[in-house]
Amino acid sequence: MMTQPSTARILDVVRQELAENVLPVTTDVQAQASLQMIDHILATVAVRAQHEIAWMVEEGDAIGALGDQILTAEPQATAVATALAALRAAPLTSLHYDDVAARYSLAGEVLSCAFEDVPTDAPLRAAVEAQLDQRMQHEVEIMGEFELVART
Repeated sequence: MMTQPSTARILDVVRQELAENVLPVTTDVQAQASLQMIDHILATVAVRAQHEIAWMVEEGDAIGALGDQILTAEPQATAVATALAALRAAPLTSLHYDDVAARYSLAGEVLSCAFEDVPTDAPLRAAVEAQLDQRMQHEVEIMGEFELVART
């Protein structure tokens, strides 16, 4: 009996079942490779289920705050201003995935515009690049790193 039936925990139980009871009795090499790919996908989905919405919300907030700093320091950053206005206009009350993903996309536009509007020698450029690094780190954790599974 699972006492914590979160989506991530359910996926972990499925992975464990496949690893302990299906993979050991599977002799076909192609089927073994398929089970390894399935395991990787399930692990990635478990990470997404556990963290993805929080990461998107937190990152959107951080990018919004960075956008405010950019507009204060770089008043000519009109693309950032336009993108930030669109982000601020998006409703913040829903945590449904599609709504959060839409706001995340708007935050991504702010970040993209920051790369265009903030000069490479400006003091805030390091913060813009750090925010991109954070986004890339989360994307790797959300999507998983590419893992090559042997097939013959």
